[in-house]
Amino acid sequence: MGRTVERLEGLALIGGATIGELPLATPGWMDSGTGSPDGGLSLRSVETALGLRHLQISDGTRTLDLEYSVPSPEVVGPIGGASPVGPYALLVRPPLPRDLPESIRSARPDLLIWGNARALWSEGLPFIEGIRQLRAAFGAGPVLWAPRVALPHRIPLLAYLGVDLVDSTAGLLGAARGEFYDETLGTADAAVARTEGLCDCSACTAHPAGGLDAHTTAVYRRAIAECRTAARMGRLRQLVESRLPAEPALAEMLRYADRELGSLLEERTPVTGEGSQPYVLLEAHRRPEMVRFRQRLLTRYTPPPSKSVLLLVPCSRTKPYRLSRSHRRFYGAIEGLFPIERVHVVSVSSPIGLVPRELEDVPPARHYDIPVTGEWEERERSAVVEALRHLLATGHYRSVVVHLDPGEYAFLRDAIPAELPTAWTLGDHHTTTREALVALRDAVGTALNGEKPVSGGPLAVVREELREVAAVQMGRAGADRLFVAPARLAGRPWFQRLTDGHTDLATLREQRGLFHVTVAGARRLVPDPPHWVSVDPALPLTGDLFVPGVRGADLAIRPGDSVVLLRDGALAAVGEAVLPGRLMLELGHGLAVRVRHRAHGPTDTSMTESSPAPDPGPVV
Repeated sequence: MGRTVERLEGLALIGGATIGELPLATPGWMDSGTGSPDGGLSLRSVETALGLRHLQISDGTRTLDLEYSVPSPEVVGPIGGASPVGPYALLVRPPLPRDLPESIRSARPDLLIWGNARALWSEGLPFIEGIRQLRAAFGAGPVLWAPRVALPHRIPLLAYLGVDLVDSTAGLLGAARGEFYDETLGTADAAVARTEGLCDCSACTAHPAGGLDAHTTAVYRRAIAECRTAARMGRLRQLVESRLPAEPALAEMLRYADRELGSLLEERTPVTGEGSQPYVLLEAHRRPEMVRFRQRLLTRYTPPPSKSVLLLVPCSRTKPYRLSRSHRRFYGAIEGLFPIERVHVVSVSSPIGLVPRELEDVPPARHYDIPVTGEWEERERSAVVEALRHLLATGHYRSVVVHLDPGEYAFLRDAIPAELPTAWTLGDHHTTTREALVALRDAVGTALNGEKPVSGGPLAVVREELREVAAVQMGRAGADRLFVAPARLAGRPWFQRLTDGHTDLATLREQRGLFHVTVAGARRLVPDPPHWVSVDPALPLTGDLFVPGVRGADLAIRPGDSVVLLRDGALAAVGEAVLPGRLMLELGHGLAVRVRHRAHGPTDTSMTESSPAPDPGPVV
């Protein structure tokens, strides 16, 4: 079985696979009509004995024959089981029994044919539970085909849920009943659609009164191309959300998936980001990267100990917030106050919740865009309140300044203890008027009265802030070991270097928002580093690490994580994960880790210098 993975989104593995000798692109589709594969796959039914089904999958050159019995539960309901279908495939029907034979559990099929997928789809939640069961039992390696489920507007969601292969059978049966399919609307009135030129396929333009088979095939082809394009651009979830109005079942399935498959979805979601992603619908608030940010803030982050004044401000359209016009005005208003390093600026936003100043570059805080109306849903308010209570419970604040619209953000009042001195600076929603900025300066100045400067100066605060970034990234224990003395800071605000005075331990570029750990930094993390990958002892690690060379991996690894490679428990290299830890173990092929630096003994020099920098930076 060979499978290549070029990109991950949701449970979709974008790339290619083989079923026996038959290659296919994933996510992929099979034309169930009478036309040629046209560079893709065709699905044909061959007449056979009563009670059996004989299918042929072909790319025009190679053909794969599949024959299996047709059980009545395929039609009337789910009865779990799995059985071989030739040398490459299994016919599976969730829910799988606990006593599934070991020969089935240990099989490594190229293809899983989901025999009762259509019946489970009509039930909703059982379809999602079936996906979870199948991937738990057989891993991510096999291609999953859900027969007679896909309609053009369903294809993005099915791909997002990890269905690798679909067919056009359901759509062609619908076309025979006179149904006109559109990948955006779902179904439409054929006469109206053709009169208005909704579709420009040859079947609709050349033969507007003809049958719908050719049109349906064209819509499937267009839908799968759109799905692959969105997936390769990292916008498959966005496409899924845009299709929800086409059929209520899609929204139902996505809600079930976010709830029941949330851990699997988060596991495959990169910790890094790029560009700007729109979060328009409420369904976007449940995207895995947003859920992860909110959860890590609650479970891994604590406010820097030196921060004694909590300043709450609104977010901005510009990311990171500190570069926006409004935030520059906020900072300008309090500039010169002493000791200013005691002020902890935290932005309030949806759907991400609260974003402390030092986490503004941590994805997705740097990469989201939302519609701003001033109206908050209960779920949005709850996320902000929960985060605020966490900050107040774990921080060392002695006062709070709230520079927010008192009407829009009134829901925050009950979250702030009555005994904690709190100043609301605004009378309306205007935050950058002269009067508002004067009130902001007066309130922060009053809060700082009697506060002493931080021992070690502002750089000591920077060290605390960077330590929190590391804690969010790799957990508290890993951050504590990485930042143990001696530790110095060097570089610039947009490129921070953590060193021991001679060698770089980790580097942080603002565009990435997360640390890259060096070999010297990894030495502080072994023998039990976060995000570890065990390498085959016989493998000469001369390039990147591929899946066949992985002998073990931390299941906490996410794509984009900085990882430590171990050989027989000893440090071998550091790199950046391409796959999550689980897929490094489940897949048979593909790139697992991009290796950045290899261990060469205890004489490593700075990764950014040919020799130790003459000014190693201040001790903090």
